[in-house]
Amino acid sequence: MSPVVQSLRAATADIHSAIETEADVERRLRNLAERPEMVGQFLVLHRAVEDAIAPWRSAFGAEGYEPDRRSPLILAGLDALGARPPEHRSAAALPTYGEAIGWVYVVEGSMLGGRVMRKGMIRDSIPLTGLEFLDPWGDETGSRWRAFMTLMETVCASGRAMQDDILKGGTDAFDLAFRLLVPPAR
Repeated sequence: MSPVVQSLRAATADIHSAIETEADVERRLRNLAERPEMVGQFLVLHRAVEDAIAPWRSAFGAEGYEPDRRSPLILAGLDALGARPPEHRSAAALPTYGEAIGWVYVVEGSMLGGRVMRKGMIRDSIPLTGLEFLDPWGDETGSRWRAFMTLMETVCASGRAMQDDILKGGTDAFDLAFRLLVPPAR
């Protein structure tokens, strides 16, 4: 594992773990009554990431990588659930390519967890209405993730992105995910 990947995982381990334990995402997605709200929060997160990385899409493209745009799938999921999407609040563009890479790390990595959750729901005969966004790449998810990891290592090693910027982006994106996905304490 490359130094940038090790550093990013170490820098985000606590918040990543907090999201996994405190957001209770899978239970909330399995519960049809809670699902629309949870899917709506994913829409807010993905739209924010898509807005923030928009100026850097050509840089990703130059590396042969297209960051996923899951907001259309999530919108379709909300429609299938009969739920209205939350209001779109545009996110500010990120100042560096490295920060954009950190943000993409968070949402691209979430596809790995989404795939696992979806498989578990299929196994348990849970209806998947509105959850197509969890596994948009199917069997290509693993190779897509590896391609992203290679991009991150390559641009950092070449100096096209700074490791500190990638760490900041990853931490900031996980912070946003925590604020959006973890229900407020009652």
